[in-house]
Amino acid sequence: MSYEDNLPEPLRLVLEKLTQIPTYGGRSAGRFIYNFLKLPVERRLELVEALQKVAEKIRPCKECGLYTDQEICKICSDPKRSKKFICVVEESQDAFAIEKLERYSGVYHVLGGRIAPLEGISPKDLSIDSLMERIERYRPREVIIATNPNLEGEATANYIARLIRKQFPTLKITRISHGLQFGSLIELADELSLEKSVENRRAL
Repeated sequence: MSYEDNLPEPLRLVLEKLTQIPTYGGRSAGRFIYNFLKLPVERRLELVEALQKVAEKIRPCKECGLYTDQEICKICSDPKRSKKFICVVEESQDAFAIEKLERYSGVYHVLGGRIAPLEGISPKDLSIDSLMERIERYRPREVIIATNPNLEGEATANYIARLIRKQFPTLKITRISHGLQFGSLIELADELSLEKSVENRRAL
């Protein structure tokens, strides 16, 4: 009899479903669910209810791709946010990390990933076309490319910069500086390093 055969059916099923989440393997799925089961039943049900609401109500903003519970997110619909600055990030969590600094007053554009040929992710899988459309529409003063400081993030940044420069040769394009350690993730960076990285961005 295999390991799976010894598992209660509901537990086997949830472990299988959790491994369908990107970056979740068997170990991380097991770590999550077994710690979840240590919670009192009431707290488990509260968490399930919260996840249900997320599943039903959270979706990408139709304008920038940021996760929101509205058709257009609060940042895009805020008249105080300047559309003269567009910060390009890989994922929503990267934008939320920058938002915590309370220093950036522009808008965002979420790519939905990064170019990674070994994983089968090409430029057409990202929201690059809609970024170019927004640049055409807003005519911003600056596009800040804030992809992660790793090989895939750098390749994505350079690809996007070349596209923008070809279509909008006078537009200022900057890249967050390497105040962040190479290979790190923006969403996990400490606030001081991230703040310095955004403030000291360099021209591309």
